[in-house]
Amino acid sequence: MKKILALLIIASMLLAGCIGGGEDTATTTTIKAETTTTIIQAPATTTTEPLLGGDRDEHGCIPSAGYSWCETKQKCLRIWEESCPGMDELACETDADCIPLPSDCHPHVCINLIYRENYESPEVCTMMYDNQAAYTPEDCACVDGQCANKKLSTGEKITIQKAYEIAENSDCIAEGPLGDVVFYNENTGTWWIDLDVEKPGCAPACVVSEESQTAEINWRCTGLIPPAE
Repeated sequence: MKKILALLIIASMLLAGCIGGGEDTATTTTIKAETTTTIIQAPATTTTEPLLGGDRDEHGCIPSAGYSWCETKQKCLRIWEESCPGMDELACETDADCIPLPSDCHPHVCINLIYRENYESPEVCTMMYDNQAAYTPEDCACVDGQCANKKLSTGEKITIQKAYEIAENSDCIAEGPLGDVVFYNENTGTWWIDLDVEKPGCAPACVVSEESQTAEINWRCTGLIPPAE
């Protein structure tokens, strides 16, 4: 009996030792990660390119947008969109030398016909009529050695007295005397002076152009000839 009791005590002590020895103290180690931020600064750059629209020339044209000054047309344009004839192409000796600029649908410029091969006629044109455009060679004249559009007004009006003076020194009076009825066309910059000429179905007038300061007859015929009495 004593042996059994002793064995139980020893077993209890061994069991207690195992339990006690198995209790480990848990150690928690916290590893703190260090975050490093690297900032890369881009090198400063300097550009010398002009801002679009900030390089207007003395005429107000913007080269950076492709515009340049056209002396013959007196405006800014892009040469790949619209032709600009040189001043030498305007030189002439007589009215017969001048034709409307072939490349324009509604030309405001007339050139010497010897340069017409330098231009291509537009494939498509709008039907809109421009009363200041030169559509036929008759709309052009040689003025002071340069081809000019007779229908184009400069905006500088001439007086009615000056208009009569130009008409009296033109071929108009070869058909008859100047009348007293006269009116000014704002759209074309022309003075219309009636002629005292009898022609069936017509009401002729001497038309004086401000641009070219020349005069020519417009017969203003309706095509209706009144029956003979």
